[in-house]
Amino acid sequence: MKKVLLFFLIASGVLLASQLEIFSSSGEWAFFENPARVYFLSKQGLIGSYDVLSSDGGSLGTFLIGLFQPPEANIAGVLFLKRSTLKSAEYTTSIEYDVAISPEENVMIGAGASLAMDQDGRKKLDLHGGVFGYLLKDVGYSVSVRDFTLWSQEGTYMGGVYTLKLFYDSSRKNRFSYCLQFDQEVLENRIDFVIGKEQKAGLGISMVTNTDTGQNAFKISLGFYASVNNVSIGFDTFVLSSSVSSNSFSEYHYTRGTGIRFAVRW
Repeated sequence: MKKVLLFFLIASGVLLASQLEIFSSSGEWAFFENPARVYFLSKQGLIGSYDVLSSDGGSLGTFLIGLFQPPEANIAGVLFLKRSTLKSAEYTTSIEYDVAISPEENVMIGAGASLAMDQDGRKKLDLHGGVFGYLLKDVGYSVSVRDFTLWSQEGTYMGGVYTLKLFYDSSRKNRFSYCLQFDQEVLENRIDFVIGKEQKAGLGISMVTNTDTGQNAFKISLGFYASVNNVSIGFDTFVLSSSVSSNSFSEYHYTRGTGIRFAVRW
């Protein structure tokens, strides 16, 4: 039976370019990577997170609080309030609306749009979309585009974050995935290892390349995610050997980052 998930996002700042598979495979956080993956929400609830990215040249702090509702309801959705701020007091505010459907049992499709405004009142319109599904019983894929800019007061450009991911689920509920992601000028090749189902630990190893300058960097990411009854909490951190982006709102501009997140379901 076809189900529909409406996904509504009010956010200040930008989503991080990449996240570990332990969070992408958890319904509450799947939208960071692919709007189609929020289809796996099973209950309604509350989520929150706080992330800090830093380097010798500055830092970026992000706070998020939101509500989510599963696709079983007549009107399902997620409402978020998010704020990202640089030390220089620069920020971006955006409003986003996504919809996800499941036309077939093993295929999910998501699409949406967002209107963003920075501290100077300049606006832009972005599109988002993705497909998620299984090729075989234990082999799946995720293809998505986020922040595809159709119009901007700074000048129209296409841009966008493009992600292709393949993953394999073992009989012991462990997951191995490969992710290829292009974010403006930065290409990331990442391998993720996920151990566990309700209580998860994840390791990500990446090679990051600036396609304009040819600069390379090595990235290691660690994460933990635990669920007890209807409460989940997660922690993640990463270290990047050198900055490969000049964009201060990009994760790749910073050499280290730490975040904590939670979800309460009812």
